[in-house]
Amino acid sequence: VSTTDGGAQRERQREVGTRSIRALAPGLGDEGAALAWEIGSGGRVPRAQADSAASALHELWRVFAKVHRRESGIGAARRDAGRMLVRNAVAAKAEGGRLLLKALQVAPSLVVEVPLTRRRRRRATREAHAEARRSLRALGDGRRTSPVRVTAVSPEPTPYRSALFDKLANRPELELSVVYASQTVASRSWTVEAQHESLFLRGIRFPGARRVLRHDYPVTPGIFRVLASQRPDVVVVSGWSTFASQAAYAWSRRKQVPYLLISESNDVDTRSGWRRAIKRLVVPRFTRNAAAVLVVGELTRQSMLARGVPPERIAVFANTIDVAAWGAEADRLVERRESLRAELGATRDDVVVLSVARLVSEKCLADLLAAAAGEPRLLVVIAGDGPGRPALVACAAQLGVRLKLTGNLDHDRLLEAYVASDVFALLSAHEPWGVVVNEAAACSLPLLLSNRVGAAADLLIDGDNGVLVPVGDPAAAAKALRRFVDEPEWRGRAGARSRELVSEWGYEPSIENFVAAAVEAALPRTIPA
Repeated sequence: VSTTDGGAQRERQREVGTRSIRALAPGLGDEGAALAWEIGSGGRVPRAQADSAASALHELWRVFAKVHRRESGIGAARRDAGRMLVRNAVAAKAEGGRLLLKALQVAPSLVVEVPLTRRRRRRATREAHAEARRSLRALGDGRRTSPVRVTAVSPEPTPYRSALFDKLANRPELELSVVYASQTVASRSWTVEAQHESLFLRGIRFPGARRVLRHDYPVTPGIFRVLASQRPDVVVVSGWSTFASQAAYAWSRRKQVPYLLISESNDVDTRSGWRRAIKRLVVPRFTRNAAAVLVVGELTRQSMLARGVPPERIAVFANTIDVAAWGAEADRLVERRESLRAELGATRDDVVVLSVARLVSEKCLADLLAAAAGEPRLLVVIAGDGPGRPALVACAAQLGVRLKLTGNLDHDRLLEAYVASDVFALLSAHEPWGVVVNEAAACSLPLLLSNRVGAAADLLIDGDNGVLVPVGDPAAAAKALRRFVDEPEWRGRAGARSRELVSEWGYEPSIENFVAAAVEAALPRTIPA
């Protein structure tokens, strides 16, 4: 009856209502009474009449309050009238300010009551969602009958991350698609042939962004269209400093799609005040509502804990390599070690110190050369390229350091360089992880790392498989190098220990953590996380 005769019912209500309004407030007239009834009964009036309707309801309330001021229901009536004015203020847009003012004149307590009511509703909703998820889990073992559709949003394809995505794409629990913000956001020179479903966004780059963010910031609004078309069960957001990541986070929140956050950031770097302020403002927004946070190692884990992420919502998704495969290839090359050393210009008695890095200032390669000065048995080999090449050549000549710059090396040639070397060094001032540390450890090299290298917290035990030195301290690095030169037996034991430590950092643990987090996040299919 309400469906078929709703129009007739409302007309009857309007007739009775306006008659009562005219009797109570005859000064409103027929038009004013009709407008007051329309807005007061929850209806919507045309925008052009919004101000007149609000004035009519305000006047009706004034008369009503004067007549019924001693009755018990006056407070509820006040709030109802105020809420109706607020509701129409939202729809009125340009006229909304005046309507809100009239609403506060009718019910000043709305200033406090509205936010409190919204907060109570949000809290009740969260509690209901949590209870629903618990109930769903209690119904079974949590297994899904269909794969979880996962869209991962990543800045660029890197060899270590792409290889993990390749393996994840083969997992039956997932349907994985990876969206890249760009072919590269940091002028990387590597080439990655992805075996997973992927696409690249097209965007506009902001000049000067790299000086602020340490990488480019391509603006890629196409990410919204891609996410809408893929309709993921779970979104994986890598980092928070690219437009694509920020947009994916906003889309997930708006569409109430659960998301996982991949974080590489840690707090060991010194930052200017404005950088710390921005991180305090931005990062909690990403972590607060994430279904899980996937971290690359211990330093990132500590950073997330410091920002209030519960430990049970943190899992490792490492920047790593196929450790077993690298070790096996290195072992096969050992018989060629002497000839490989000769190609680098090293004799049997030399100690070859290898660093794999871009030739830029933040890698602190000049500190490595300064640490090697005065020790003729050291040969410093740097695999990489970049704008700092002429300065390094000049620095080595000035210090009398033997230096071999190989340029960028492909996989096979880089593996040969590891096998030919005796020590691996990375003294960077900024290195959130450093996958080259995994590679060197898998090839049984002892490590010399600065305390800004993220991998050091997980892959280096100071004095056991290498030495940890303060960043920007060539004297400490020189002391460590002398020990590597003077104690060949310890150097060999340290290298063997490196391979032992890195053996637990292969692909499988990270893959299992990713799959478990995605399936868990997608379990309550219709309930926002």
